[in-house]
Amino acid sequence: MSSGPLATPVHDAAPGAAGGDRSGFRPDIQGLRAFAVVVVILEHILHWPAGGFVGVDVFFVISGFLITGLLMNEHDRTGSISFANFYRRRLRRILPLAVLVLVTTYLASSLLFLGERVRSTAWDALCAALFAANWRFASVGTDYWETDGPVSPLRHYWSLAVEEQFYLVWPVLLVLILGYAARRGRYRVAARWAVGVALIVIVLGSIGFALWEVEHRPTVAYFSTLSRAWELGIGALLAVTTPLLARIPATVRPAYQWSGLVGLMVSVFAITAQTPFPVPGAFLAVISTALVIAGGVGGQRLMAPLTNRAVRYVGDISYSLYLWHFPLLILIGAALPGAATATVVLTLGGTALLSVLSYHLVEDPIRRSSWLERQRTAGTRHRSRSALALRGAGLVALAVTVAVVTTVTVRTPSSQAPADSWVVTSRSELAAQVRVALDARDWPVLTPPLGELGAASFASGDGRGCRPAVPDGNDCAVTAPRPRRLAVVVGDSIGAAWLPLVRSALEPAGWVVQDLTYAGCPFLASDTVSPIDSITRSCPGHRRTVRTLIDNRRPDLVIVGNAYRQRFIRTGGSPSQAEWERAARTARQQWLAAAGKVVALQPPPLGPDPKTCITRLSTPRDCVSTLAAEHHEYAEVDRRAWGGGNSWHIPTVDWFCAAGRCPIFVGGIIVRRDGNHITAEYARKLTPLLGEALAPVLNGATD
Repeated sequence: MSSGPLATPVHDAAPGAAGGDRSGFRPDIQGLRAFAVVVVILEHILHWPAGGFVGVDVFFVISGFLITGLLMNEHDRTGSISFANFYRRRLRRILPLAVLVLVTTYLASSLLFLGERVRSTAWDALCAALFAANWRFASVGTDYWETDGPVSPLRHYWSLAVEEQFYLVWPVLLVLILGYAARRGRYRVAARWAVGVALIVIVLGSIGFALWEVEHRPTVAYFSTLSRAWELGIGALLAVTTPLLARIPATVRPAYQWSGLVGLMVSVFAITAQTPFPVPGAFLAVISTALVIAGGVGGQRLMAPLTNRAVRYVGDISYSLYLWHFPLLILIGAALPGAATATVVLTLGGTALLSVLSYHLVEDPIRRSSWLERQRTAGTRHRSRSALALRGAGLVALAVTVAVVTTVTVRTPSSQAPADSWVVTSRSELAAQVRVALDARDWPVLTPPLGELGAASFASGDGRGCRPAVPDGNDCAVTAPRPRRLAVVVGDSIGAAWLPLVRSALEPAGWVVQDLTYAGCPFLASDTVSPIDSITRSCPGHRRTVRTLIDNRRPDLVIVGNAYRQRFIRTGGSPSQAEWERAARTARQQWLAAAGKVVALQPPPLGPDPKTCITRLSTPRDCVSTLAAEHHEYAEVDRRAWGGGNSWHIPTVDWFCAAGRCPIFVGGIIVRRDGNHITAEYARKLTPLLGEALAPVLNGATD
């Protein structure tokens, strides 16, 4: 299974959802918003600049500055802070457009996607509406089986959730601090000092926690409100210290702002997806944003790159740009598989069009309206309700339009013979079925049903690793008498995916098959990096447990299943074919010396995830993958490492591909549950082929 930061995994940001008071309008801050949203969109759509995701940090600092400034100014004017007014403003500013995009995205997804992906999008939408999207995606990102899953079209809502969670707590703390200062007869200056001290504690505490979380739970750290609070806190600290910042000499202010702008430019090109985030990776972007904001306090803010009319307009619509671009990218990409250029053009054009329309028809009018405010007269109340009704009708009309357009173009899968009627009898029979699948123009009835594919999992306990290295793993220290024929399966999740095939091939012949696999932990004599940090740390101990068991039990047969392109700690976390070969050869010669026979099964070729590829608009040909040259290179390394002595290498490419092209189903059976793990149904169909391949290996095995 390929990994990434959040193999990452692909990164997001929430643009300026905190609307400021127009009387204190900062054109340079609008320019910062424009810069941030543009680099985020470019990174998502064009994957350039590599550090464009730091736009999230820019937005967090801006939000902390503006919101805290509004609250402090209100307290200075009135001596109190109205929670009701604050949250009314927040809802009016954020909710209408956020809900519009959520509803539209879900409707489009439900009419484009099938099965589990629709249900998953529904959960994403619900969590986003409740401002809990960050925790939803953090939990998905720490599940090994989800790290390479389809990208949610609503994943970008995580940062909006971080902001709103911060603002559920910060206004309350602010009121408590200001109230305490007032009771002690300290007001204004002293009160600001008290708030500043509290913010310093929050910022330092959040940075300290983030350092720990990045080390132990990097995926959670990226989405965590606790690990991100310091960024909003820096912005809040700027707002609290505005009386001091206003004393900066006018001649020095431009140096602050230009230094900050240069720092932001450097950050988007110097930072990559491998940079630990949010600390220390976000430091440069946060400090640079703070410099721009600080330099503009109390003086002229006429930086041409940030304050010209075009840039300011992009800043005005940044919230709309942000909310629309990511759903369009995912949905258009799914509707037009393989059409990368068209996807880019349509996403950019659609984002611009929808953002301009939604800003002028929805976002700005509702923000300026009296929605959620108390109405003074019946006439005003009637006009307000009429206006809201019209706007609501507009939201529904836009959502329905998207749904209708999608419905008109959907494709309904056709019916064919059930997959269960197909039986593999020979390599030639399988090759014929692969060719039929490659030529298919319509979708057959698929097994397993696509709606069940997302919930598909390995048999209970498979791929769980061994205790005590893995606390919730299997008890691998078996004390029962050794069976007459013992086969063990080792490796990572690829080995676990082969288990149904191995069991169906060996158990009818009297073999006992024991699972010693651990997802994310290949059976290689070199420390590796998993997408999940806890697996990386548990893997060495698991391998030692497996080696001990093999030495003690001396199995008749060991079957090895490892993914290619492993990331090795020895090579700085990068893949290396040379290290892969060395680690595999060492594992065969030293770790498996006590085994009777060793068989390495070549992993399936990588291909598109069926949950992403199979849609109402796609055809089977859209989901055909081409065998990569790298797969051939690793296959040769694999053959050299595991061939010789009492070890055999079984190539499997012909089980999946013909002439270098690989369909996503064969004989009506979906081949993979995701990008590289074979489905249990297809694995069992291959039983005769594995039996044929094992026959010469097992010839002469102890009866």
